[in-house]
Amino acid sequence: MDVQNKNTRYNIRVVDRTLKLLKLLADGKPRTLTKISREISINSSTVFRILATLSSHNFIQKNDNTGEYKLGLSCLEMAGAFLRSIDIRQQALPELEKIRDLTSETVHLGILDQMEVVYLEKLQGLHAIGLMSSRVGGRSPAQCTGLGKAMLAYQDQEKVRAYFEENGMKEYTKKTITDVDALIDHLDQIRDQGYAIDDEEHENGVHCVAVPIFNFSGSVVAAISISGPSERLAPIGQSQTLLDWIQEAGAEISKKMGYSV
Repeated sequence: MDVQNKNTRYNIRVVDRTLKLLKLLADGKPRTLTKISREISINSSTVFRILATLSSHNFIQKNDNTGEYKLGLSCLEMAGAFLRSIDIRQQALPELEKIRDLTSETVHLGILDQMEVVYLEKLQGLHAIGLMSSRVGGRSPAQCTGLGKAMLAYQDQEKVRAYFEENGMKEYTKKTITDVDALIDHLDQIRDQGYAIDDEEHENGVHCVAVPIFNFSGSVVAAISISGPSERLAPIGQSQTLLDWIQEAGAEISKKMGYSV
């Protein structure tokens, strides 16, 4: 028995018909019962029962004025649940490896939790330096790291302000921003330019450039970065090639997460 015949053998007819109906309406075009019946070649009484059942669970909405049906909010909720289940590390890893190989520098993937960066991945480059304290599963302050600032810039700025006004801003190096107003202005600039730079603000001798990762809803869910010795990466603002690489990688990962401009 081939796979197709085996799969057909276990098909539940009403489920199969229901899925055909949902796939038909997935093109976004509302249809009447009669049109649905004709397009999926299922008699109208069966289509009516399927529509009634789906409507009771909000998978289908009916326009009482036109008699047309379209997908309901439950379909959106299911789609959102699927997109949220996408493993961001799995989606990001090919791009991280590409950037690591192109630059020979260390690359990171991190998320924001309680105004701190949590590292999901760290790939050491050929030029890896021992003075970087980052590690997978570890945490770093968000306000003075490239990853953190790339994500903070897209959060609710009033909440960011309130958090740091209440908790203070520790000075890690002489370049660390420790004033809340200065941080908010800096985050505005990051949001405008689309990338963040950590110029020895967290660790002396370490320079970093980072970009945000967006999901299907346009929310920033992570960030990626290139990190290395300041003497090698400090001119990154003038290195359009490096900046292009990290931004292209960020855009590709965001696309995999369902984001579209």
